[in-house]
Amino acid sequence: MAQLTNIRTVSVPSIGKLPLADKPGTFTPSGTKREHKAGRLPEDGGHTESGQPAKLELNLNLTPGVDITAINAIVDEDVTVRLSDGKVHMLSMAFVSDPVPVGDDGGSKITIMANTSEPI
Repeated sequence: MAQLTNIRTVSVPSIGKLPLADKPGTFTPSGTKREHKAGRLPEDGGHTESGQPAKLELNLNLTPGVDITAINAIVDEDVTVRLSDGKVHMLSMAFVSDPVPVGDDGGSKITIMANTSEPI
């Protein structure tokens, strides 16, 4: 049986590797979103396209020494996502979209976004 691909590590230049939880979260690369546009007749329909930003939703373990203020301050950084299959993606000019909450179980969820991502 083949091994499934997931997030192995996430690195931010100003912080280093983020302490990922057992279930690290999801990564959606930037791309194109297409939506159906109906026509009077079925053959008259088509689609519209719009850009979709890259999105990285992570579950973190807030271990001692993790600076939540530094995580909240992530803006305009090149974030690197390494997947378990060896592929690496970079989110250019990435930012944390919402303040990082502290959970009662020592964990936290953050969302990092960027207009573009690319395999490197």
